[in-house]
Amino acid sequence: MKSFRLVAVVTVIFLSFFDPLFASGGFGGGSVAGQALRGKEREKFNLGKAIYNGEVALDAKKEELVKTQKNRLEYLQGSLPNAEKGRVNLEDLAGKLSEEQISALEFFVSIRFNVKLEEKKE
Repeated sequence: MKSFRLVAVVTVIFLSFFDPLFASGGFGGGSVAGQALRGKEREKFNLGKAIYNGEVALDAKKEELVKTQKNRLEYLQGSLPNAEKGRVNLEDLAGKLSEEQISALEFFVSIRFNVKLEEKKE
């Protein structure tokens, strides 16, 4: 019984040394170190996020925009991680977005999923 207590006390003391590491985020805080978005970039990011999550009412489909937007959105869909490809279908948004909205969506995806987007193919 004494040996059990001794082992328990030693274990508690040993584990207490790791407590400050976990409290400070020393191990796996989950955050990404980087530069915070400010001003216009934050607005653009939030607009792109809202569009991505389907939280924005979009315009009616405009046939003249469908082809160019479809190309951009196909490329964007292909750059998503596999888990996200099944969750969202960005190609459905073709023809419904303004230039500002599609740029915001591209900006959001590039930041959120750490994707380097090449020049837009019209």
